[in-house]
Amino acid sequence: MASFKEEINPDNPDVPLPLDRWIPAEGDSTDPLQDRLYKLQYHMFLCDQKFEKWKTFLQRHFEKEQEDILKKFGEKIKELDAPPSPPLNKAKANSSVDEFSKRGV
Repeated sequence: MASFKEEINPDNPDVPLPLDRWIPAEGDSTDPLQDRLYKLQYHMFLCDQKFEKWKTFLQRHFEKEQEDILKKFGEKIKELDAPPSPPLNKAKANSSVDEFSKRGV
């Protein structure tokens, strides 16, 4: 279930994603190294979550901008991507017209 902040603005990459696994709290162990490991794992987990949220946000932003560009310049892009048409040979066209006019047709 999304948090209240996420429901208000799901596109905000600064809002962390919900925790999908249990991470032990500091103080569960009597070993200070184990506590430090838990802290680092939790911090790494939060960084991963923030990275994934930013990645999703930027991907959606890119796709939206791409759509806008295609809407705005779609026809120009199609024109540029189309194969070039062969040049018209005006000399031949004019010579055939001249032949018909000389014959009186």
